[in-house]
Amino acid sequence: MYRIIINKLDDNKPAIAAIGNFDGLHKGHLELIKEMNQQARLHNYKRLVIVFEPLPLEYFFDQLNRPRLTRLSLLRDKFLILKKIDYADELIVLRFNKKTANLSPKQFIENILKFQLNVTEVVVGDDFKFGKNGLGRSQDFKDANVKPITINKYLINNQRVSSSIIREYAKINDLSRVGKYLGRNLQYTSRVIYGNQLGRKYGVPTINLCLGHNVPALWGIYIAFVYIDGIRYNAVASIGKNPTVTNQEKYKLEAHLLDIDMDLYGKIATVEILEFMREEKKFADFNTMFEQIYADLELGRNYFKNIK
Repeated sequence: MYRIIINKLDDNKPAIAAIGNFDGLHKGHLELIKEMNQQARLHNYKRLVIVFEPLPLEYFFDQLNRPRLTRLSLLRDKFLILKKIDYADELIVLRFNKKTANLSPKQFIENILKFQLNVTEVVVGDDFKFGKNGLGRSQDFKDANVKPITINKYLINNQRVSSSIIREYAKINDLSRVGKYLGRNLQYTSRVIYGNQLGRKYGVPTINLCLGHNVPALWGIYIAFVYIDGIRYNAVASIGKNPTVTNQEKYKLEAHLLDIDMDLYGKIATVEILEFMREEKKFADFNTMFEQIYADLELGRNYFKNIK
């Protein structure tokens, strides 16, 4: 477990915790966390948001050698969103591994929530399960003298807002519905790392974000904003496997800042997705690929000219 402090408060102060995967921090998640904030104000609690890394299903899929779930947000995004809207004092990250997976509901409550975090109340979704084999329920909190508050499903147009349904919309690049359910554009934030430098050889330098084992929910070429050190840049972003360049199955997120060329390695960058341009495809050779990329960049420039 590690703690990311947003507001420094007395560690001896009783805490209320919102617990979940919170992938994307969509509107349903935010309703739950709003309730946590309301209770925190009433009782003078410290506000904790507890998440798991990797997501439990990612861990179990890894054990079965199955493809990972696609991600709506990286850990940094959760932190930045919570900090921006001032909805938490600390982001608690529980490393989900074999030890965590085997904790009984009682052990999870006693060893982590009460002993390590001083939690006296929890706010969870109506479908929340915890502990080994997902056997934990609200009654387990009550039995341990931790008050549970359960938040009912959040609906838009009679459809439950969930990370899974947003992933489905992202899969078909329905960015309008993705944004409607998230309450904002999809974004990914990570450190800029070295790529293969191929774009620079063709006059199209890109920044590459470190994704680790995470798989983005989107796949294709997009118009985007990129934020670095508080400055916003116009960009065209690519999310996918770069099939013309490599046969590897690893996903990459890279972006070309339009008409900007700077040394940005090691910086923290946020790529905010604005519009879908086209699907990723495999080209016959690099020259053909970069002809298409040059055309993509020109479309991107025209897009930003028209929104000024």
